Amino acid sequence: MVNTYTRQAGQIQKRTGMLESQELSRAVWIDMVEPSKEEEVAVEAVLGVEVPTPEEMREVESSSQIYREGEAAVMTIRIMNITSSPSPRLTPATFILTPNRLVTLRYGNPSPFRIFSERLASQAELLSSPKAAMVGLLETIVDRVADILENVGDQLDKLSECLFTENSKISSGRPDTSLEATLQSIGRNGDLASRVRESLHSIDRVTPTLVRKQDAPLPQELSERVATLRRDVKSLLEHDAYLTAKIQFLLDSNLGLISIQQNAIIKIFSVAAVIFLPPTLVASIYGMNFEHIPELKWLYGYPFALTMMVISSVVPYWYFKRRRWL
Repeated sequence: MVNTYTRQAGQIQKRTGMLESQELSRAVWIDMVEPSKEEEVAVEAVLGVEVPTPEEMREVESSSQIYREGEAAVMTIRIMNITSSPSPRLTPATFILTPNRLVTLRYGNPSPFRIFSERLASQAELLSSPKAAMVGLLETIVDRVADILENVGDQLDKLSECLFTENSKISSGRPDTSLEATLQSIGRNGDLASRVRESLHSIDRVTPTLVRKQDAPLPQELSERVATLRRDVKSLLEHDAYLTAKIQFLLDSNLGLISIQQNAIIKIFSVAAVIFLPPTLVASIYGMNFEHIPELKWLYGYPFALTMMVISSVVPYWYFKRRRWL
């Protein structure tokens, strides 16, 4: 599908599926979403640039992510795409920036593109030029990344409170099974933070392309927005590093509490074995099949043996309680 955005008389005109060369030539922004071969050919004819394939978009080397072809700068970034699936996804999106238009290519539907398209209805100045459109898109993507990091931070605060509440339960001898769920939540937030970092690094690599010396200088307002965008990316990377350190701390703490819980269970079995060992010894002694046992024909032999077994169980239990091992 191909969406074209044209600015006419201060208004944004959006058209879908229009492949006429005249319509494509007038567009300031051409958004290609999972295009067909016919749509790719039509856009390439207007651009004079070959559109990358999905395989080329997934390549990780810098020479494949950022390069120039004639007057066009081809840049590929990775955008966070939160779906209903358990794991977050990074969707590659290619920006082809020429002096006359911006072309975006993606095989997915990350929310920043929809949000930016909706903003154009009330803020037509966002499409004043191809570079302005790209800066606006990048700002929307960074805003979305910031929201994701804020959500990760909130989740980590809740997990921290929950985790150390569980610590008090474990220390009081009441193991809880929610540590496994906490571990899964920590893992998911760690996955989000790592993917956010990858997305931010890809954005940080393409922003210098907007202010190349050999290109026409940016307007003052747009230059300030690019500078602010780069500062935002840097600050978000620092915040992501802080969250990553916090995730590692919570992960270590959670694993430590699981180990304490397991040790508490093993301790219970060990204490039970020690408590029942002396009565078993007494029963073993009087269960031996020797003919001459002093208490064999004693009237009080049986009560005496039972009393010895009870005492030998109570004494270790009392000793453990006194030492606060139970």
